[in-house]
Amino acid sequence: MSSTLYFAVTSALSSAHAAASFSTKMLAGQFHDAAAVAAARVDHERPDDAPSQAELQAYADVQLVLGRYEDAEETYRLAQKAMRGERSAIRAALCRNAGWQALFQNHLGTALMCFKRIADDDEASNEQRLESLVGAALVLFHLGRLDGVRKRLEAMSALAALAPDFRWRRLVDTLRHDLLVQYRLRSTEPLADHIYWQSVIAEFMPAHVGDGMPTLADDSTPAIAVLTRRIDYLHHLQALARGSHAALGQIDAHLRWSQSAGLDDYHRSLRLEVALGALAGKAPHVAETMLHMFRDSPMQGVQHARWYLEYLYCQAKVRQQQGRLGDHAQWYGRYALMSIRHVRADSVALPATPAEQTQPAPDDISARLPGKYRRAYRYLVDNLERADLSVRDVATHIGVTDRALQAAFKAHLGVSPSELIRNKRMEHIREELMVSDSHSASVLQIANRWGVQHRSTLLNGYRKMFKEAPSETLSR
Repeated sequence: MSSTLYFAVTSALSSAHAAASFSTKMLAGQFHDAAAVAAARVDHERPDDAPSQAELQAYADVQLVLGRYEDAEETYRLAQKAMRGERSAIRAALCRNAGWQALFQNHLGTALMCFKRIADDDEASNEQRLESLVGAALVLFHLGRLDGVRKRLEAMSALAALAPDFRWRRLVDTLRHDLLVQYRLRSTEPLADHIYWQSVIAEFMPAHVGDGMPTLADDSTPAIAVLTRRIDYLHHLQALARGSHAALGQIDAHLRWSQSAGLDDYHRSLRLEVALGALAGKAPHVAETMLHMFRDSPMQGVQHARWYLEYLYCQAKVRQQQGRLGDHAQWYGRYALMSIRHVRADSVALPATPAEQTQPAPDDISARLPGKYRRAYRYLVDNLERADLSVRDVATHIGVTDRALQAAFKAHLGVSPSELIRNKRMEHIREELMVSDSHSASVLQIANRWGVQHRSTLLNGYRKMFKEAPSETLSR
């Protein structure tokens, strides 16, 4: 399942000018035209003024949709330099951009942490929270954490019902329907040996991906053309999975549209979905046709990607249904090994509790900093327990001035180094308080272990971050 269309729609709906030409073209699926509009707005040779942060971000977004990842990264960097306004808004925008880039590049743990920071930020706007919840739901589905998907869908529904733009309701309904179709496709009997998903299907029910939740949109809710395309395609995909070949013409039309729209990643995802649907309907020749494009694609370096797991499974299943059991065994062995690797990687990306975490989860903060300042951040994290840790210590460690360190952290993270030190300490203190055996130590003793020596510093900092006193956390 691709995130491309949902990101495109959230980008358009979150835009400061959601009714403008750029957003209209994004929602219509005219991505090349949207890119042309956005490029004209950020033309650096304009004599009147420099492009705004919103204009640069819109251009970066459509570059990401079109798979131009390096170009998008550079444009996001320019948007970052153009940011003005409240620090909370800047912080949310930085997390948002980093989260979507991480998701498109398969860094799911980093993406989830970025989206969580926005969803948990009381100062984030409803649109920012909605967008982060969409991103988080997509990540959690890919990780097989359907319990988390249900919670995000419920939160999305509540916010969308309050949003002045009713099209958010259409987006939430479509995403919920899409996730349910994906779940049911992988629950079919012919795909019972898809071991990566069977463990998820055995543990969770359709309700975890929104089955039974009320529909938000009605006949008066404005349609979103690109999502209407997706819904029509999903209808035909379900028919194919039931064994009907009558839908192949419409499916082929959607495949051709995705190519003409410049959505290479989405097109690849479609072919894998259709292959799964064909295999569920016991039509291996259709699945083999869908997989044919991969023969001409370089496979080196893609083995870590989530889609490669589905590719291996489909190749194995085609051979099984064709009776080529020797080839099937070889492909299925590769698939099973890759499944184990993904499960291990997923457990690191999303540990159940701090106590169970055997190695550090991917850190979204580090991912948002330039190389030199990542070293500063690592030094900061490694020395949090030192009560005398200062900004100057961190700056000296990487050979820059205090001012340069301050400027880099504020530009890339939206917070100063001293604020980050305080926030990280409070996070660690909260983690210890939430572990059951922490009751043997006093709150202040736990705080002392993380470099916080004064009760007033602890109480003020903790309440500011978590809206409760440390003792309230400890008592739960």
